[in-house]
Amino acid sequence: MSNITVKNQESISVTITQSGYNKSTVIKQPVENQIDIRGLKGGGDKNYVHIQDTAAAVWTASHNLGKRPAVVVVDSAEDVVYGEIRHIDDNTVRLTFSGAFAGKAYFN
Repeated sequence: MSNITVKNQESISVTITQSGYNKSTVIKQPVENQIDIRGLKGGGDKNYVHIQDTAAAVWTASHNLGKRPAVVVVDSAEDVVYGEIRHIDDNTVRLTFSGAFAGKAYFN
C-alpha cells in the first residue's frame, strides 16, 4: 500500500482496480479519511462446487462464475475422473465421461 500526501485545498482522484471491477473516488481537502469502497470484491478468486447426486455420463453444470474456469472432477470415492470438458458459455459447462457415475466437479 502506498501513502498519498495531499496539500491543502488540492484535489486528487484515486482509482481502485480489481479484476472485473473499477471504481474511482475524488478526494478533496479537508479529507475526512473516508473512501467509498462498497461493491469491491474480496476474498480472492471465485469458485463453485457442482454436486452430481445422480449417476450420469453427461453432466451439465451452471456455475455462474462469469468465466471459463478450470475444472476438476471426482467420483464419490474422491478419485479424480477424466473426461471431456466443454464450456458452453462463461457460466455453463458440459462434462462428458465414458461411463455414468455420481460425484463432484470443482470449478475455479
